[in-house]
Amino acid sequence: MTYKSTLSKQEAPAAYESPRLEPLPFLAMRKPGIQDVLATDHLDGGIRARALLEKFGSPLYVVSEERLRGDYRAFEEAFSRPGIETRVAYSIKTNYLPAICSVILDEGAWAEVVSGMEYDLVRSLGVPGSKIIFNGPYKTPEELTRAFADGALVNVDNFDELSLVEQMANNSDRPIRIGIRVSFRYGMWPWVKFGFSDDNGDCQLALERIARHPQLDLECLHNHSGTFLLNHDVYANSADRLIDVARRARNLGLTPTMIDMGGGFPSVNTLKPALDVPGGSTRNDGYLAPYGEIVCSRVLQARELFGGEPRLVLEPGRAVVDASVKLACTVIAKKRIAGKGDAIIVDAGNNLVPTSVYYEHGMSADSGGEQRRVPVSIFGPLCMQNDVIREQALLPPVEIGDSLVVSNVGAYCHTQSSQFIQPRPATVLLGPDGPEMIRRRESWRDVFALDRIPSRLRGNDVES
Repeated sequence: MTYKSTLSKQEAPAAYESPRLEPLPFLAMRKPGIQDVLATDHLDGGIRARALLEKFGSPLYVVSEERLRGDYRAFEEAFSRPGIETRVAYSIKTNYLPAICSVILDEGAWAEVVSGMEYDLVRSLGVPGSKIIFNGPYKTPEELTRAFADGALVNVDNFDELSLVEQMANNSDRPIRIGIRVSFRYGMWPWVKFGFSDDNGDCQLALERIARHPQLDLECLHNHSGTFLLNHDVYANSADRLIDVARRARNLGLTPTMIDMGGGFPSVNTLKPALDVPGGSTRNDGYLAPYGEIVCSRVLQARELFGGEPRLVLEPGRAVVDASVKLACTVIAKKRIAGKGDAIIVDAGNNLVPTSVYYEHGMSADSGGEQRRVPVSIFGPLCMQNDVIREQALLPPVEIGDSLVVSNVGAYCHTQSSQFIQPRPATVLLGPDGPEMIRRRESWRDVFALDRIPSRLRGNDVES
């Protein structure tokens, strides 16, 4: 355990107070460059990145089914306790490749969606409405109608949406399942865009309105307090506040049975120093255990407020999917840049790794037995100065045509990737039957397939 020493702050002189030791909410401090030294360019089953690139083209997303299943199971285990019904509702927006979703759903996950598009996707994958949680600040009347008809759980976000839901309930022949998203200010960057504030009384007003409507069944109390949350206290505060809301809901005659702690759990990725704790942090095997203990201990103590056997819902994204995906690419040029030193250009840009803005993604290359590591900056092929995948990664010497592997790109890289300048690459799944293509490589025609040119603008030589 790592500790810090803190002194209480006083506005006026006071008697001496001895220092107190507090556990830091991070499991290990990071040594600069260590994640690069330990990286290899081998993929699952000893498959080399170069072999896959030769078969499927470069660049190439590569998904490890074994790692994906293992990380899902580790997350679920961290939050499982006797007396609690734990449900993991995978955050579809984090990576909604159908094959990736199908692996996670095969493990028993529910689906957490934030749009009609995502709702349609998971229904097409066979997820019943009873295993869908519909979040987000914008849901159309048509989407709400379908969700309620399917028996999905809708977490209401605001009073305008609540008014619409009340109107729908008036015309329903049976109670409809809802939850409410609750927000409160905590920490340096509180998420206050979403939900009913419990700081200004909006949450209480929402509870009172729901209690007056006989066709509204308040099943869930939900909070999501941020992203890549390293401080365990955020979840402690969230659980305590939701438990207090549950107590007030019971006093109004409401009977919530579900406490939804949202997501925001970190992955094993490495934050850039400006976003990390001083000295850096890493997350080793079992890093989710403290989160699970903080949440589950509080839920168990308040079990009667949730009907005796509470249903605990978690909505992870990156903690489940991030480490299972890598991006393999090829070195296309080498440079020596004044003020930066050695640099290489690869055929994959930050249009494929948008998270390079936040993370120092692990990098590995085929060393050919070379043990020496040198700092090198990795640039993509886009005609933009900010197309930087990584600054000063420690790599063995590389040559033109060598393969490079970027680690931990499973979260938001597929869903936020763009066809800026270059079409997007294929994705393969490394499963029990070997590599299987789960998304084909795009062509220029795919990029422009939805566009139309007015006939008056078409020249005689334009292809049809």
